[in-house]
Amino acid sequence: MRSKIANAVKSIVETLSLRDLFILIIGVMALLNGSYFFSVILFNVFILLILEKKGILERWNATKVLGFILMVRTNRGQGVLEKISQPRRFWRWFGEFSLWICVCVVFLTSLLLILTAVSTFTTPEVESIQTSDVLLIPGVSQGIPLFWPLVSLIVALVIHEYGHGIQMRAHGMRVKSFGLLIVSLIPIGAFAEPETKEIMKAPKRERMRIYAAGPAVNLVFAALLTFVLAVGISGVDPAIQGAYSPAIVVDGPANEAGLQPYDIIVGVNETTISNADDLRLIVDSSKANDVLQFHIRPYNDGKWMEEETIEITLGDKFEHYLSNNFSEENLAMAGIEPGDAFIGVTTDSYGGNPIRSTDDGRYQLMGPFYPGLSSEMRLFKSLAHPINLLATPFTFDGELMTEEEEKMLVWNNLEKHFVDAIFWLFWINFLLGFANLIPVVPFDGGHIMRDSILVIITWASNKLGIFHPQRAKIFANKTANITSLLFIGIFMIPILFRLLI
Repeated sequence: MRSKIANAVKSIVETLSLRDLFILIIGVMALLNGSYFFSVILFNVFILLILEKKGILERWNATKVLGFILMVRTNRGQGVLEKISQPRRFWRWFGEFSLWICVCVVFLTSLLLILTAVSTFTTPEVESIQTSDVLLIPGVSQGIPLFWPLVSLIVALVIHEYGHGIQMRAHGMRVKSFGLLIVSLIPIGAFAEPETKEIMKAPKRERMRIYAAGPAVNLVFAALLTFVLAVGISGVDPAIQGAYSPAIVVDGPANEAGLQPYDIIVGVNETTISNADDLRLIVDSSKANDVLQFHIRPYNDGKWMEEETIEITLGDKFEHYLSNNFSEENLAMAGIEPGDAFIGVTTDSYGGNPIRSTDDGRYQLMGPFYPGLSSEMRLFKSLAHPINLLATPFTFDGELMTEEEEKMLVWNNLEKHFVDAIFWLFWINFLLGFANLIPVVPFDGGHIMRDSILVIITWASNKLGIFHPQRAKIFANKTANITSLLFIGIFMIPILFRLLI
């Protein structure tokens, strides 16, 4: 065994050139200096050079991309693709539907990129960020664990490229191969390799449908997963019905009475408290200086103790905010009047309501599907829910809720893994679909933008007779390339600015 390893090492050393050794040495120096991202790129370049010299890449039907990315091709999946794409009429309709979705999202991403670039220079204080956090690498970027995001990434890449492949077959075009783009054994992309001539000769609308199908499949799948996530978490009930606050105002009424963060309030006087609304109703109907008996389950060392009763003399909310330098005019605008009751609770660093139900963690994941919401609130949450879910892992450092909120729910490990899996499938698919619609070639959004510009300029040229059709095509391609470069610059400005400060 040792002799085989020694022979393999000797064989590799013998193939090394001065260039290879230089790349290896620079990679080691970058690693020792803490430039992990740069060192990973160099090590990938070095390894792929060795695999190429040994003829291994050729046997794998693989090639290098940009020197450090491995493109692995396969013909597997062609049979499955052919069966799935059989209802051609349906898939062409879906392609048209995809195109309209993606055109809207391309417009939104363009606007978002421009606003982000502008805010980079208008925001006085901007925190610096790590390169790994910009790239959102599973297991490396802050807030993104390894296992479920990596599994979800593979699934999202496969269905993304199958979306492209299905549209190709639905419009009578051939797919040469499928494949993955790999860096350090981590898939960072996938592709359905078309017959280039067929794509280029296809009508522009059919070509745009093909480009739009991949991101649209990810976005539609992500939308369905929000419902699956809501159904999965809906069966998880709180261990104790009641209300709590994540933070207590120092020297406030609750603090003086002994109420602590995450103590669960299960009753006030003779009234049972089942959720935050029950407690708010009692407080809103009370006045300053009223004395209430709070029945609580104290939180201690990660557990909730037996029920006990504390007596809270309510404070004056108006006076409290006046003492904290709020003006009477601002308080009047907020509807706070002298004599309004004040418990002395507040929100935590995560934000949100100061009074919460014990199923608040479940509530956040269910969004518009939570029972009992009004029609207006359900519509608002439907629009905001995907964005809230995208921010969740960064808010809770890779988790879906706070540790205390998770402990308040009764669920086993299988239920937790199911919710985690569905959440990260949503998260990766939504992000992949959205990111692929950045208006920059080679992203799908860049191809859609290019063909859209070509359609507009060709139409205007035909109407006004400005250009010969061939010159119009050349002008459209140049315009698309310039626009793509412009958006690359807009995209890179915030990243480079934050990395340098």
